[in-house]
Amino acid sequence: MNWRNGYTQMIDATRNQQPKIKNLRVGSLPLLLIALVVLAYLVFLFFAPQSPPKPDDTWTRIQTEKILRIGVDPSSPPFIADDGTGKLSGFDVALANELANQWGVKIQWVYTGFDGLYDALNAKQFDLILSALPYNPGKTQDVFFSHAYFNGGPVLIVRGEDTTTTGLDSLQNQTLAVELGSNGDAVARKWQKRYNLRLRQYDTAQDALRALQMNTARAAIVDPIALIDFQRAAADTGAQQWRIVGKALVNENYVIAIRRDAPTLRNELNAVIDQLQRDGKLEELQKENF
Repeated sequence: MNWRNGYTQMIDATRNQQPKIKNLRVGSLPLLLIALVVLAYLVFLFFAPQSPPKPDDTWTRIQTEKILRIGVDPSSPPFIADDGTGKLSGFDVALANELANQWGVKIQWVYTGFDGLYDALNAKQFDLILSALPYNPGKTQDVFFSHAYFNGGPVLIVRGEDTTTTGLDSLQNQTLAVELGSNGDAVARKWQKRYNLRLRQYDTAQDALRALQMNTARAAIVDPIALIDFQRAAADTGAQQWRIVGKALVNENYVIAIRRDAPTLRNELNAVIDQLQRDGKLEELQKENF
């Protein structure tokens, strides 16, 4: 082998030992850097603390003017009623006072017929509706609803000395009094065959409770307000010792309505309702007003 061939082989061997960079094209490094910068920015947006949303105009005005405007139809005792002199009382009034105290504002009551409450709310005649208002799923596109502050659904009621009834399943072959056409009637008919309930239907909830009072029915299903009214009117007949078995058989929640442009007000309402629920204050207000 001559010196030329040896030199050529040495050069080839040196080239083979050098690292090879494959697929590295002109401009690929800047693109990689840009991708890393974009990724870092997205990570920052995801994990960085978000600034709180701006309060809505309704909540801002309430806090600025220190006035909460409430739309009511004052003809639904024991929730809300006018004594004829402009003085309001009832469970809804007590709840409104709790809101006002916690927010440091005064209440301005705006009287409106019940059928016109939603229209008046969206016309901004007041800030919210607090007036024995049942939850209405058909209105959720028009307004926000607060968390429920009362469940007016039908309940199972027995006499105080009845310590064995724990639910509808323990009333097999027993007589059950209900108001014809009510939600309680619907619940009873739903379970009538399964538990062999002897259903007696009456024209009013008061008549159904009289059947319980006269011992012609083992139990009754009526809404809790009907029970409260009956106990008030029949305080000397032992009805005060009647007991409610379990929870409502069907939910009929009472709520507060707020315009959909007032999410801050809705959140503040829910915070107060939830706190009153946790503290047992809502139950106290019910006992005081019912």
